[in-house]
Amino acid sequence: MAPYNIFIECDFAELWRYNIAIQGEITLRGERRSYLQHYNEVAPVGSNLTAPPEGYVPQRYIELGGEEGDALHLIIYVLPNTLPQSRIMSETPDFELHVTISHGDEVVYNRRHMISQWSGENIVIELA
Repeated sequence: MAPYNIFIECDFAELWRYNIAIQGEITLRGERRSYLQHYNEVAPVGSNLTAPPEGYVPQRYIELGGEEGDALHLIIYVLPNTLPQSRIMSETPDFELHVTISHGDEVVYNRRHMISQWSGENIVIELA
């Protein structure tokens, strides 16, 4: 059995307008081996920021490691804390969040998710 490793990358310049929460579990034969949790709160939802908060350090790369297992259940929440600066839809295109998951030495998930600047996204990943 091999461990799962999760890698999330984003180069969107205004990523500071989003909080990212990750929750999941790794199981082995149906039994939980480990619980995964990561929360990167830039600002409370509804903050209405006009620029990154003071002291903000861009976190464009997240890496989580886990126990060995045979299944992974994962939810990635991309939550806007501030609306886009422009209120014109054509000026606020979706941005890309790249998620890669390896199981041991093998990449078992490699996908670029498009994230709405208005609503964010809930990404559900089930790997067995």
